[in-house]
Amino acid sequence: MSNKYSRLFERTYIGKMAVKNRFVMAPMGAGTDKNATVDEKLTNYSGLILDWGTAYYEERAKGGTGMLIVGFQPVSNKTDPWMYNMYGLDTSLQSISWSSLCERTKAYGTKMCVQLSPGFGRCSQVIEGAQNVSPSVNSNFFKPDTETREITVEEIHAVTAAFQRAAFRAKQSGFDCIEVHAHAGYLLDQFMTPLWNRRTDSYGGSFEKRMQFPTELYNAAREAVGPDFPIIFRFAMDHMFPGGRTIEESLQIIKYLDELGVDGFDLDMGSYETYDWLFPTPVMGDAPMLKYVARAREVTKKPIMNSGNFTPEAAVKAVEDGLIDFVMLGRGLIADPYYPQKLMEDRREDIRPCIRCSEYCLAKRNIKPLSCSVNAQCLQEREVPLRKTDSPKNVVVIGGGPGGMEAARVAAVQGNKVVLYEKNDKLGGQLLAAGAPEFKGQIRAFVKYEETQLEKLGVKVVTNVQITGDSDELKSADNIIVAVGASAIKPPIPGSDRANVMDVIDFHLGKGEAGQKVVVAGGGASGCDCAMELAQQGKEVTIVEMVDMLHPKANMADRCTIDRYMKDLNVDVKVKTKVLEFTEGGIKVETDGVVSEIPADTIITAFGTKPNFDIRENICAAYPEAVCIGDCTTIGQIGEAVRSGFFAGRAII
Repeated sequence: MSNKYSRLFERTYIGKMAVKNRFVMAPMGAGTDKNATVDEKLTNYSGLILDWGTAYYEERAKGGTGMLIVGFQPVSNKTDPWMYNMYGLDTSLQSISWSSLCERTKAYGTKMCVQLSPGFGRCSQVIEGAQNVSPSVNSNFFKPDTETREITVEEIHAVTAAFQRAAFRAKQSGFDCIEVHAHAGYLLDQFMTPLWNRRTDSYGGSFEKRMQFPTELYNAAREAVGPDFPIIFRFAMDHMFPGGRTIEESLQIIKYLDELGVDGFDLDMGSYETYDWLFPTPVMGDAPMLKYVARAREVTKKPIMNSGNFTPEAAVKAVEDGLIDFVMLGRGLIADPYYPQKLMEDRREDIRPCIRCSEYCLAKRNIKPLSCSVNAQCLQEREVPLRKTDSPKNVVVIGGGPGGMEAARVAAVQGNKVVLYEKNDKLGGQLLAAGAPEFKGQIRAFVKYEETQLEKLGVKVVTNVQITGDSDELKSADNIIVAVGASAIKPPIPGSDRANVMDVIDFHLGKGEAGQKVVVAGGGASGCDCAMELAQQGKEVTIVEMVDMLHPKANMADRCTIDRYMKDLNVDVKVKTKVLEFTEGGIKVETDGVVSEIPADTIITAFGTKPNFDIRENICAAYPEAVCIGDCTTIGQIGEAVRSGFFAGRAII
């Protein structure tokens, strides 16, 4: 091949194992046991990778990924209370399910790697009546007033023996490689880090003693798999919080492991304390870990792989600059399993971009299986395929926001004749405002992706037309999908009509400019994005929120970013503060019963949105069979709109 991404498709080695290209699927656990049951205390898994999980990995192998890493496979359920009722890797039945997985994925020339983990340690959920283990007595991350107990030497030996058996079963089952899980502040990482390992026996103290457990695990695995079977080690270069491991310490670890015989390194940043480094948020930009990870080149010539917000452009530059050997995609391959193939075929515009929201792939997994805000088929590849209709319908979609665009795309993929009407002069709906901040480029890319697909599929897009129940355009439609979205909430606050006050949507659509001193009234997602954007531009920003925290619905990654960036950008955060009035010189607020005025040149309101109920009802009264999706029914995030659009479009066949 000879396109500008050709360096990403070079045959590259890990030890003696050849990988057909430089793309590796990052080890994101997929919850691949659909028979999982959840009660208030325990999660119970059979430990089998069932057909729907195998189909998930097979789709990404078919899509051209060079190597897939099956994420987080605990080798034992004996020491970690949260895993007492979970699977370990100690049964022949589990090996059989692995064998089926490897057979189906390796048919595409994809190498298979399995990530083996000794456990969570202090990062485990707390189970009533049991105590988590750690190298030393440490506070639990999720419940800091609860302490771990020190894992015993006998338990360490038992975990090592289980690790060896798991490594043997991995090779026996058809895996080409194993990865040792020591990242994110989990149990093995805790042994490697002085903050969490204060033991006085042979497993703690000096550097060599802190590395004793990782060494024993590696040696046990090596004995099980032999000298030519690749073993990769995954850990963070820097925990990115005071007291955590630094890059200098990690370079010492890399040099040590290199000499020990490890074949490659999967390097990232962060820990649970800095969760957004594990799953970088939009504010952090493209490939934010790369400059830190690249320092590993100082001490090793072994292959280096890295993940986190890689665009194709960032990926090829990282390889061309010699910073890494393999580009890891986790959320990127969840969003589009055919990412590598499309790039190889020079179809960059057809790659469905990850919007870096971490919602369906991470945050919602306590109530749903892993999925994706922009790819509703993720982990349902076999269950919700798109099919060609035998009787094409005339489909009208009203509204060109995320839900409407996706509904039109899917209906057209299935062979229907689709017309999409949008009242404004361009598609995107509220994504046009949400994607306005410079760091929200992936949202802009998603709008462009949808527009491109609609054009390629022959969907007729009509802009600057407001459809109502009386519109002639609906009379010949076989199916109508209503996706008319939502409008900004404008509470009756005195002074709302002043010239220095504007809604956040209007601001992001370029309908006004912000002065030097800005108050953002409303600390939800859009308010936080706006405050950070303005602060990055050098504005003096205050953000005001009525409840006791900013963006209370934020996931763990976004929460870390908001807390850190608001501080680093010197945003003045005022929570538990009620807006009383907008004045000529600023905003009058009340905090704990005390009224004060915050001076501002510009006030940007971000009080949320409400469904466009009247427009929706006007259409549905005339056409009761119309299907309503997205924010015009229930206010939600991008994922809710896109996914409702997918299923509404898919239903037309």
